[in-house]
Amino acid sequence: MKCKLILLVLIMPLMTFSQDIVVSGFVSSADGPQPFVNVIEKGTSNGTTTDIDGNYSLSVNKGAILIFSSLGFKTQEIPIDGRSKIDVVLVEDAAQLDEVVVQGFTDVKGRARKRLESIQTMPESVTAVTSQQINVTGIEDVGSFLTQIPGISYGESQDPGTVMVSVRGIPQIRYGPSPIATVIDGVYMASADLNTQTLFDIDQIEVIKGAQGLFYGKNAIGGAVIITTKQPKNGFQGKINAGYGNGNAYKLGSSISGSIKDNKSYYRLGVNYSNFDGLINNTTLDEKVDFRRDLGIRGQLKFRLGNSSLLSFTGQHNDSKSGAITFIGSNNNPDFEDSNPNSFGGNPDADFLGEGTLKSTILAASFETAFKGFKLLSHTSYSDVDLFYDGDYLSFAPIDNYGPIPAATQDMTRASRTLNEELRLVSSNPISKFKWNLGLFYQNINSDWDTNAYQNNDPNDLNYTNTTQIVITNDDNKLNSIGLFGFFEYDISNKFNISVGIRNEWETLENIEGVSGEESKRTYNAFQPKLSASYKIAKENMLYASYSRGFRSGGYNPIELVASGIEKEIRPEFTNSFEVGLKNSFWNNRFIINLAYFNTVFEDQQVYRFGSDGVRTFLGTINFEESKASGFEIDTKLRLSKNFDILGGASFIDTEITKAFEESAIGNKIPFAPQSSFYVGLFGNFNTGENSNISANVNVENKGKKYWFADDLYGVDQENVFQDPYTLVNTKLIYSVNNISFAVWGKNIFDTQYNQEWWPFSVLDGDPTGGPIGDVRTPSQPATYGVEISYRF
Repeated sequence: MKCKLILLVLIMPLMTFSQDIVVSGFVSSADGPQPFVNVIEKGTSNGTTTDIDGNYSLSVNKGAILIFSSLGFKTQEIPIDGRSKIDVVLVEDAAQLDEVVVQGFTDVKGRARKRLESIQTMPESVTAVTSQQINVTGIEDVGSFLTQIPGISYGESQDPGTVMVSVRGIPQIRYGPSPIATVIDGVYMASADLNTQTLFDIDQIEVIKGAQGLFYGKNAIGGAVIITTKQPKNGFQGKINAGYGNGNAYKLGSSISGSIKDNKSYYRLGVNYSNFDGLINNTTLDEKVDFRRDLGIRGQLKFRLGNSSLLSFTGQHNDSKSGAITFIGSNNNPDFEDSNPNSFGGNPDADFLGEGTLKSTILAASFETAFKGFKLLSHTSYSDVDLFYDGDYLSFAPIDNYGPIPAATQDMTRASRTLNEELRLVSSNPISKFKWNLGLFYQNINSDWDTNAYQNNDPNDLNYTNTTQIVITNDDNKLNSIGLFGFFEYDISNKFNISVGIRNEWETLENIEGVSGEESKRTYNAFQPKLSASYKIAKENMLYASYSRGFRSGGYNPIELVASGIEKEIRPEFTNSFEVGLKNSFWNNRFIINLAYFNTVFEDQQVYRFGSDGVRTFLGTINFEESKASGFEIDTKLRLSKNFDILGGASFIDTEITKAFEESAIGNKIPFAPQSSFYVGLFGNFNTGENSNISANVNVENKGKKYWFADDLYGVDQENVFQDPYTLVNTKLIYSVNNISFAVWGKNIFDTQYNQEWWPFSVLDGDPTGGPIGDVRTPSQPATYGVEISYRF
């Protein structure tokens, strides 16, 4: 009965329209195509908006009059007079431009709630940067963007795919799902390893914080990152760029875009290659350990089918090679103090140079077609991700001490193949009081996780040509997921808006453990409601409140250590998030300040843990029954003059583990979650001639106190294993003349040191499963700087 009701809700919109005539066209201005223009059938609530290319399609009554309106342009009314194609050229409204656009910040549109809308009217905490800000701040990957967002921290460690993301106190699980969903052009990135991929040819990035299970399903318990690449348009255009920096860092990139047939078919192709030899030296091998090489290729084809349909195909391939197991041990580094999480001395001294590779291929197809009052959209994607790394064996006696003793090495393979399909029906009228979004989501993931140790049979052989393989784990995992969701929004008045949404996810997990041959299978479902309300106190001031529920998928540990609480099954994690916020614009949009208070309660929070049963040691994921996090955030923009902008924000977070089977964890802070952070960026923009310009940026990022572990399993209290706050300063200066740009940049210009990870293994010295391995840390990236040149044609 429930399935019948759900299907009835999904098909009702298809039963309620009557198509008279479809009108389509292209809207432009003197500056080129005009996206996000409102196109309304006069005297009705029927309407749409132009897409990013300036195209629109709308089903209207015969004899209708279309109204075209956009901020900064004069409104135009055009009778269709039986025509099926109407192109419009907008004319600037000087009065509006002088009053709003020139003096204040333009209204940024976002897709975080799976439809295009103003960020300042969303009852959510949303931050977005456009391509211009991406260029001047030097954003090159997800991490370099997230570090600029208060309440979020990001770090990389161990191999090309392992990252530590924390969002509002919700940490990343090592080797496990991220707390934030990443979506590129509507394609959900199921593998957390893809969060390290290089970004290029990007038009806009936005992040929405708070549980977003309704729109993005599993693993969006902390929010979502929405990445929109640059889209192909009419007319041929392209870009070539090159750069060089310290550590023999160089990069080359190019992109071309154009139309196969104007207004009908388009293409875009981008290629990016970068190399970095590294700056951190291995004293045993006299080689750099933090090297990295990346190759990225992305292509897109887009076709307009008739007046109201759009079909696009996207393909991308990334190939990365980098250092792995870049740990520094305290045993052979006297400058690295044992039991001091804020000691930054020493160098890697492993006898085996770690290397890692990460290869991914993503193919996607999107289709959308417009009906009267709504659109049908389909996103289909397939991704293949393969990660491999090897390095010196960070193990425990009697095999190896980790360092310049050629006793053993290790390797790991993580591979996943993901099929996604999402079907949605979405209302398309921008002025309607009632908006809705209905969808069906399917996902299938097949993944492998293999780890091995290799004991060196010739201790004098640094090439490890005679080794014995020891299989540690050999797991095959399968996940099938089906989700149904619906979101409804209604304007009760011009000031008061409410929305409600529900999503239910059904998941089936299967695990085959290759070492023991054991098989496991289980099924569960996740109900994820979302409620919000907003009230406009004044024209540019809005108060909002929201509740949302999210979840992170369960899984399986490769090894079960009951004595340490590491069970085979990892239970799914749920969050209940409450948020109250205030969004304000003053001084003709020259001063924007957004405030938010949030409170999150965790059920079965997933925590990464080191364990031992007296014979074996292992790192795995456990569940703590209940935790909570609350905090306050501020996000602001200030346009001091036509030449200077200040962007900034701050976050203050308090966390606590309230229920856990490990008593020493109760009352402690959630690990890997900075208690505070702030960001300040100063942007300058100056015209130096008729065709020349200088733009510059200096930004300061600070991350506050962060605890490394949840309990005292290592024999030390949590209060003694924290990272001190640290501050990074980055800068970039760009000089543009005609179509050529020159830039100089620097990251972490004051060479601030901090630890990406720290493990107090020295407390295990003398333990039967430990040995004299000392503490272990992953160092931060030293100061980097360089120059760039680009040419647009």
